[in-house]
Amino acid sequence: MAGTLSQDEINALLSSVSAGKQIDVEEPAIEPSGPKHVRIYNFRHPDKFSKSHLSTMELIYEGFSRQLKTALFVYVRQSINFSLASVEQQSFEEYVEALPTLTSLITFKMKNLPGSAVLEISPDLTFLILDKLLGGAGDHITKVRDLTEIEQVIIRKVADRILMAFRAAWEEIHDIGPMIESLETNPQLLQIVPPNEIVAVATLEVRIGESTGAMSICLPYLTLEPIMPKLTRQTWFSAKFEHKDGDKTESINIRENINQVKLPVSIELGRTKVTIRDLLQLKPGDSIRVDTPSNHDIKVLINGKVKFYAQPGVVGKRLAVKTTGVAN
Repeated sequence: MAGTLSQDEINALLSSVSAGKQIDVEEPAIEPSGPKHVRIYNFRHPDKFSKSHLSTMELIYEGFSRQLKTALFVYVRQSINFSLASVEQQSFEEYVEALPTLTSLITFKMKNLPGSAVLEISPDLTFLILDKLLGGAGDHITKVRDLTEIEQVIIRKVADRILMAFRAAWEEIHDIGPMIESLETNPQLLQIVPPNEIVAVATLEVRIGESTGAMSICLPYLTLEPIMPKLTRQTWFSAKFEHKDGDKTESINIRENINQVKLPVSIELGRTKVTIRDLLQLKPGDSIRVDTPSNHDIKVLINGKVKFYAQPGVVGKRLAVKTTGVAN
């Protein structure tokens, strides 16, 4: 054992004591007493997402809520508002325990990222959307039940539209390319990570008319770990500005291309009806009476559609029209 004296060393010590010699013993250094900085660490619930990570995700999900308003308007056909309620980290077990007994749970994978994530649509919101899509008034549900096969197909299509907006919101950080894996309604069957694994959960509140609902997205730390270095406000803002510059350049290119498109323009002086007999009897010098009075505007058609009103005239030796208004 380290620090044990040999027999020769013991004998030398005893001889020194009997001879009256002083033995120098090295005393251990005593550290000065004072307050110590102790950081509490919960091994059952470690903080894997920093405040910076959560703050950046708040920016992402705020953009996601704006994207959703446009993405789902075509489905509900009325005003729909999304607001970010919270972005927090918790264990996967805590997330599952907080879910309703029957809810829409869409698991999806993300391109070049490990594992799976979860999109949860609350029962209130699920049946509200289904009622609107199937011709109802979007009334509040009174009883929660399992989804039929047809309803599951509809919800998967809605989820696909939601994930398109989710992809657009994350594009400044990473092209996630979400792909739906499955649809469940029982939270107890949801097993994408171990129960004690840390996940980032974003909760959004949804209002459609007078009805309300909720939606949440659960992203495991193991899934986001490869892109954690990029999950910063600086990266997000930098990519955002670059994206805006790219949009401006693209907008200029689109405008230039549109300016080169040629469309047929025609003038309609008026309309009338004639019999085939009268048409066959027409000869040079005959006049045809139309339904547009001489003091009224004539129609300017672009690609066969009325776009402007104008007055006929002459410029030099050419026939011309002068626009006087825009058609509604």
